[in-house]
Amino acid sequence: MESAAFVVVSGLPGSGKSTLARGLAEHLGLPVIDKDVILESLYDSLGVGDQAWRSRLSRASDQILFAVAADARRAVLDNWWHRDTALSRLHLLGGLLVEVHCDCDAALASERFRARIRHPGHLDPRLTPEQVAERVAAIRASYPGPLRLGGPILTVDTSRPVDAAAVAGRIAPILTGASEAAM
Repeated sequence: MESAAFVVVSGLPGSGKSTLARGLAEHLGLPVIDKDVILESLYDSLGVGDQAWRSRLSRASDQILFAVAADARRAVLDNWWHRDTALSRLHLLGGLLVEVHCDCDAALASERFRARIRHPGHLDPRLTPEQVAERVAAIRASYPGPLRLGGPILTVDTSRPVDAAAVAGRIAPILTGASEAAM
């Protein structure tokens, strides 16, 4: 049996995490477990509510993401990780944690965040451009770089298109080495 190994994609909201995670999953032959896909499924089945409801479903989505990841044992994980809770929960998955940190300027991440169209349950239209910019800047100030999970870290400049195949090419030998070490 292959040892557990996860590619954890981190970065600011709007930094390109989901785009890169899907590309990495495709090139690495791993499933991608995307918290927003889970959360949006909950909105579709349970409905859209106020900010308190959104927060409640967001925490439930975190629970589901970790349960599915534990069952999968190998996957690309896409989420905006809350440092205060994510670090210990990611380590509880066991195995190798390879972090791919999406790095771009906070202003660009804010612009991308405002330009994207997400499920209405996220309540994005309620935010003004100024509120988005303030939130992303605050996140950048408290979240200045990679999570630092104790395993390999690849920082990727996502201010322009990223060659997911090239990044996957750097990760694949790490994952292969982890599987061989477990034998």
